[in-house]
Amino acid sequence: MPPDRGYQGVHTVLGSVAGLKRFLEIRESPYHGLNFCQGTVSEMLEDPGREIFDVIRYFGRRRKIFNVHFRNIQGRFLDFRETFVDDGDVDMLEAVRVYKEVGYDGMLMPDHVPTIAGDPGGRQAFAYTFGYIKALIRAVDG
Repeated sequence: MPPDRGYQGVHTVLGSVAGLKRFLEIRESPYHGLNFCQGTVSEMLEDPGREIFDVIRYFGRRRKIFNVHFRNIQGRFLDFRETFVDDGDVDMLEAVRVYKEVGYDGMLMPDHVPTIAGDPGGRQAFAYTFGYIKALIRAVDG
């Protein structure tokens, strides 16, 4: 039996991919979509390094991804840790390819980044992440 995704007996509607799908089905509209946090969705999956691409395709093909928080993790559902964008289980270059494949034309932005010593406020970590994202986009766009 899968672990309970709720809190104190209350089911978390947006705590699973099925819940996200249901949320979008409640009221169909071209203005109803997701701030798609790739890291958070990866945390919902048993094998994010393999499964996340189909999730991106599902929501992307339906034009339901309005913005992307581009973040990586190591691990899986209920057993993960946040990583730098280039250090997790998800192939972020492949993720950018899939966003392009589905016609996503919005932003890819860091959500948050791991902290490192000597980097108050995460400025170096964010600069690294922005540069890495820019390089991935260039690699895909050619």
